[in-house]
Amino acid sequence: LGEKIGLGIFESEVSSVNSNEIVLQERYSRAGNESISDIITTRVSASDFLGLGGGRQVEPAEQFRIEAISYTWEIVEDDGGKPILHKTDNLAGQGLPDKKKLPDMEIYANSSSFWLWRQLPLALGYTTSYVAVDPFEEKWQMVIVSVPQSEILQTSFGEIPVWRVLIRSGRATRSAWIEQSAPYRVLKWDNGQTVMTLVD
Repeated sequence: LGEKIGLGIFESEVSSVNSNEIVLQERYSRAGNESISDIITTRVSASDFLGLGGGRQVEPAEQFRIEAISYTWEIVEDDGGKPILHKTDNLAGQGLPDKKKLPDMEIYANSSSFWLWRQLPLALGYTTSYVAVDPFEEKWQMVIVSVPQSEILQTSFGEIPVWRVLIRSGRATRSAWIEQSAPYRVLKWDNGQTVMTLVD
């Protein structure tokens, strides 16, 4: 089954500041240490789930060669109404954010993926694509989602019918196993290096 490397907690709520926004948060702790070491926050539009902004905080760990990370980001429009990614590195002491032009299309946040996929009308043979921005890498990419097969997944909750969902971006192909019935949870995720399995 491999080595357990950590635990992740996923939460979502309507923003207390703006009811038109939903705040998504991922909190990760390393195995053997209950303290949170990685927090990813993403703000999306409540109406269409398009990315609005967010941030990330990572505590350094020399034994794992993990460096500290702290940044915030948002998608804004230029004078011509074109989308631009603004990213501020909180550790660099920069006054102005880095700016990257984005395609003039609907833009989703890469960090909202686990929530976004649950809203898709998945079915055998289903295919769709969308543009996702990755603020950490300061780049955007086209993501292709397809459902090649139906499976029965053995979980701690029992045997559950799932869609085997392939996620392609660039040369990478990853897999998600998503419930066929509500609440359409992502029960398993394999990015080729790490496997995440829902435990609660």
